[in-house]
Amino acid sequence: MTTPSPPPLALRILAKTLEYAGALLLFSMMLLTFVDVIARYFFSRSITGGFEITEIMLATLIFCGLPLVTLRDGHITVDLIEGWLPNGFRALRDRFVFLLVAVLLGYLGYQLWKKAGTFVEFNDQTAVLLIPLAPVCYAMAILTLISAVISLILSITGYRTGQSGMLQSDAGIQDD
Repeated sequence: MTTPSPPPLALRILAKTLEYAGALLLFSMMLLTFVDVIARYFFSRSITGGFEITEIMLATLIFCGLPLVTLRDGHITVDLIEGWLPNGFRALRDRFVFLLVAVLLGYLGYQLWKKAGTFVEFNDQTAVLLIPLAPVCYAMAILTLISAVISLILSITGYRTGQSGMLQSDAGIQDD
């Protein structure tokens, strides 16, 4: 068995950046919810626009996680016929699936980018705090397109992510 090679530096930096951004967003959502509940309970007032801020942070958190899930091959899978497939076919299937995911994520990113353009055109904002929606949608599009590129790279190179989150080549995958 070959030792998995560490992921390229750019992917490690991207992963760490998204992990920290996600952690910060999650902590901020928790803190906002805590303060909002305390304010409602003790002062009979909630934080103005707290729901809108939570929605925006949640959307951003989800899309920060998408490249991480793609990089770590963590998308939901169903192993109905896994035991019947030969190893060589599995590697070919994995490459095809990564390519299909790249195409679908690319299309989704493109549609999100177009939607963000519509938000700019109509100056769409949240109802209470009047936060522009276009930057959030552009961020969602960019993170989706990053996921598509990661999936395309995994399809071309034949690399997979192991349980440790490290990239490994097809040669390093063993049938248990």
